Amino acid sequence: MSTSAYTSKPASELERLIADLPRSGLQAFIFGGGCWVAHLDGVTTHLFRGPADQRWWHFELGDDTARWTMDVRVDEITGVRFGRGPYPFPSFPGREILGVDFLGPDGEDSLGCWVPDLYDGERIRLERLQAWQALRERYGNRDESRVDRGRLLPPAA
Repeated sequence: MSTSAYTSKPASELERLIADLPRSGLQAFIFGGGCWVAHLDGVTTHLFRGPADQRWWHFELGDDTARWTMDVRVDEITGVRFGRGPYPFPSFPGREILGVDFLGPDGEDSLGCWVPDLYDGERIRLERLQAWQALRERYGNRDESRVDRGRLLPPAA
């Protein structure tokens, strides 16, 4: 195998966004579909590997006792959505949620990443809001982007 096939360096704009998530405070990944959802909390180190037409995003969290391992086909991500909206649970009225969703080949959310601990009591943590806004600005400054060969582009008209 060539070293270009297995690398930890981001090879595209999409991979740079993924690598920037932990630095921006987005550390809780949500993946699932239908009737199941799993949460993965914590700072992760991302590894990107594979040839350009079949890229994998790999990360592990934990130790030899217990570990989460996840592999996502980066080349199958078709869109990215920066979302800001009402908190989905009625037990916290008036709160918002901030996140980044990765869309799969069917255009549906396949993996999400959200800003944990966004509130300090009833007040939004301004530094977390600003970090999310800066990430959004760095990657197109729009709510949704389509992905074409790792590039984040405006949605098709």
